[in-house]
Amino acid sequence: AQHQRRIGEAHAGERLRAWWTATGAGVPTRPAPEAEVEALEHRYGVALPDEFRRFLLSGAPAEENHMDDMNGCWWPVDRIRNIPDETDAPVNDPRIAAAADKYIFFADCLVWAWAWAICCSNDGDRGRVAVISGSPDRIIADSFGEFVERYIAGDDGSLI
Repeated sequence: AQHQRRIGEAHAGERLRAWWTATGAGVPTRPAPEAEVEALEHRYGVALPDEFRRFLLSGAPAEENHMDDMNGCWWPVDRIRNIPDETDAPVNDPRIAAAADKYIFFADCLVWAWAWAICCSNDGDRGRVAVISGSPDRIIADSFGEFVERYIAGDDGSLI
């Protein structure tokens, strides 16, 4: 089962880009250069989870401010920030707050009504996705692949 999960997750970025195309979202993408991804990892002292890293390298948003059908704005590599660099608002989930510097924001919704961050720590939360909204902040997906599947399925109620 673990092997099957990895295979499905490996293509999360491809499924997201196909959904953007099918819905006419007009999100321009480009493969992020390896050097940009490494610079992001170096800046925050993390190694990005494999499926998220693959998403960036195979075709991340090329620019900011393209809202898709779920009112999400996915960030280009140069916009990606960790929690402390992005917001001064307190994180109200103690588990997320303790590792805030290892959570990397990659998208927001409705011009930052809330945002999603992936955990890049090396503990049991690695790869999990959290919503940071203040009401309440919490982990909402066990992986980037799970998050993408629920996102493109329109499962917005469980993602906020």
